Amino acid sequence: MGSGVLKWSQLHLYDPFPTLQVNAIQEKHWVHVSSDASRLALIWKYGGTYMDTDVISIRPIPVTNFLAAEASQVSSSGIFGFPHHHWFIWDCMKDFVRNYNGRIWGNQGPLLMTRRLQALCNLTNFHNVEDQSCQNISFLHPQRFYPIPYPAWRQYYKVWKRSPDFNNSYALHLWNFMNKEHKTVVAGSNTLVENLYKTYCPTTYKALIQGTEGSGHMQ
Repeated sequence: MGSGVLKWSQLHLYDPFPTLQVNAIQEKHWVHVSSDASRLALIWKYGGTYMDTDVISIRPIPVTNFLAAEASQVSSSGIFGFPHHHWFIWDCMKDFVRNYNGRIWGNQGPLLMTRRLQALCNLTNFHNVEDQSCQNISFLHPQRFYPIPYPAWRQYYKVWKRSPDFNNSYALHLWNFMNKEHKTVVAGSNTLVENLYKTYCPTTYKALIQGTEGSGHMQ
């Protein structure tokens, strides 16, 4: 592995995925499905925290075994954390193979995480900003990562009279998958997302500023 690239066969050498027979060419959501498989295998193999690339981290996450709720009783798969070889991730990988259905977007991702958690825990609706815990797994309130829910994703690209403090959040998901309009971070726009870049992603923002002689835009 001199190139530093982790090959699919090496990543999935000791997990359940090699038993899955799938024709990737015929899979409508293969990019998403293969991403869902890879994140599970990586956390199983190495442990740690997984975040989608459109997540801005704003403060440390105080727990190690956790899932992120998008809503009451609904888990996401875009942010989660576990130590290596954790039984919950192994169960998720077995479920991935056993209940595979590539025709349904999210069946191998957030729907999988949700059904595995529901099989273990008696989930209830969230009240106030209080996390839930079951089987030594923290189910973190939607405010922790999704204070702006996906139907309101455009709010990140608007100018706010008073920016939210996000005091109850550990990170912010920008919902790039929803951004079919290809809205971008524009230097000098004073949008919420630009100010988040300034505060929490200074290196990235510096690169954006340096590119203003070109487009000055960044996804």
